[in-house]
Amino acid sequence: MTGLLRTFLRPGEFYADREPAMAETLVGSCVAVCLYNFKQCFGAMNHFLRDRPKASADANFGQYGVTSTQHILDAVMVIDPEPTRFRAGIFGGAAVLKTPNADGHIGSANVEAAIEVLRSAHIRIVRQEVGGTRGRRIRFNTQTGEIECRFAGDIPHRRAVP
Repeated sequence: MTGLLRTFLRPGEFYADREPAMAETLVGSCVAVCLYNFKQCFGAMNHFLRDRPKASADANFGQYGVTSTQHILDAVMVIDPEPTRFRAGIFGGAAVLKTPNADGHIGSANVEAAIEVLRSAHIRIVRQEVGGTRGRRIRFNTQTGEIECRFAGDIPHRRAVP
């Protein structure tokens, strides 16, 4: 990981660049889309809260799946306009809210928004870790395409040093 820019994405943020990075985020009902170009070895990632804006004049495009995912697609297509060179992963969309008003559909609607945009752009979705009731921590190496996804709070098993 030496030499990689490290960036942590908060809700509504995204990263799309040729510059290699370790992009990380934590999602619950939110969704993160990771795009990787396997020919030129670069990528993009977003983190969005809701599936689509209620009003077309909403300027917070990073907050919504349809606009945020389209934005990172547009950004990577400027670098390489060939959709067959990209692979996508979708993460999150859990039903983590346990309140009386929580309908449990926010996460699934977010996942569907990402799928809708990626399919319309003819981007192959190769990995989906979505749904459930737990948040996920995602680490995406935009140079290699490697994605680590684990449930929030899980500690990776490591061998003890003798």
